[in-house]
Amino acid sequence: MHIPQVTTEVSKKMARLRAGIVGAGIAGASCAGTLATAGWDVEVFDKAQGAGGRMSTRRTEQGWAALGTPFISAKREPFRSQLRDWVRQGWLAPLRSEVLHGRANQSWSLVQLQNHYRLTSEPSQLVHQLLGDAKLHTQARVATLQPRTLIMEDGQVFGDYDCVICSVPTPQAIPLLDALPLLRERLDEVRYRPIWSFLMRWEGGPAADVIQFDDHLLNLAVRQTSDGPGLWVVHSSHEFAETYLDVSIEEASTRAASALMGLLGLPWPVEVEVSHLWRYAKPETSIGGFWLGDRENRVALIGDGIAGAGVERAWESGVRLAQALIQAREELVI
Repeated sequence: MHIPQVTTEVSKKMARLRAGIVGAGIAGASCAGTLATAGWDVEVFDKAQGAGGRMSTRRTEQGWAALGTPFISAKREPFRSQLRDWVRQGWLAPLRSEVLHGRANQSWSLVQLQNHYRLTSEPSQLVHQLLGDAKLHTQARVATLQPRTLIMEDGQVFGDYDCVICSVPTPQAIPLLDALPLLRERLDEVRYRPIWSFLMRWEGGPAADVIQFDDHLLNLAVRQTSDGPGLWVVHSSHEFAETYLDVSIEEASTRAASALMGLLGLPWPVEVEVSHLWRYAKPETSIGGFWLGDRENRVALIGDGIAGAGVERAWESGVRLAQALIQAREELVI
C-alpha cells in the first residue's frame, strides 16, 4: 500500500487514526488500550453487559466469584513483567498455597504451581483497566465485518475505521466474515473444547484452597475468598462438557454436584448457585502467529484462536497487533 508523502504541517492536521474492535475480552481490551494510549480513537463492541469475556465475574451477596479463568500464568517476557506490574497495582497475587490433587476414595497429594497468579480484584475490572481510554459499547451485537466498517444487528453502521479488529472466538467470528472470504476460510481449521463452570457451596471436604481432581468428569475447584469460606467455583473436564453440551442447566448442575460429592466424600448435599457453559473455553488448534490480517481490506483477527490457548497468548495477540499498527502509523501492515 503506497501512502503519499505529506508535509509536517499537513500531518499535524490529519485526523487521528481510528479502530473498531469486536470483543472486550483480554485480547480485544489489550489491543484497544495499547492503541488508545498511542493516540488512536478506539471503539470496542461487546454483546455482553460488560467487559471481560472469559475473564468475566459473577456478583454474589458478599462479593464476587470468577466463573472464567481461575488463574493467570506467565511463561515468558513481556507478560511476566505485566503480571508483576498487576501485582504491584493490587490486581493479582502469587498463588502461595499448594494444590491438592487426587480424590477422596484413593489418595491426595500436594502439587506446587509455578508462576501462577490469583485475581484479588474482579477480573472484569482488570479488563476495564486494560481498555484505558477506548470507548466501550456493551450489549452491542455486531452482525457483519466489512472493509473498515462494522454493521450492527440493528442495522446501525460504524465505519471509516483505519482498521477493524475481531477478537471473539473463531466460531463466533466466522458468521461475521461473509464479506471477507479469505479470512473466513482460514478459520475453518480452528476447533474449541467446552467447559462447564459451577458456583457451589458445601461444608466439609479437605482443607485446601485449590483442588485438582484425578477424574474424567471434574477438573478443578477453587475457593472464592471474597464471599466466605464455603463458596467454590468448580470447573468440569472437557469430556464432561462435551457429554452434557446440550443438556439443561439443571441436569448439568445435578450431575456435577453428584460427581463432586463422590470425589470429596461429602455426606451433605452440594448447593449449586450458578452454572455457566463456556462453549468456546479452549482452542484445541490455532492458526499460529499473533494475528491474521487482510491488509487490503484493513481487517485483522486476534485472540486465542489465532495465537493459541491461554490468557498470555491472548494478551500477546492484542498487544503485538497494536504495536505493529502503531509502528506502521498510516501505512497499516496487517
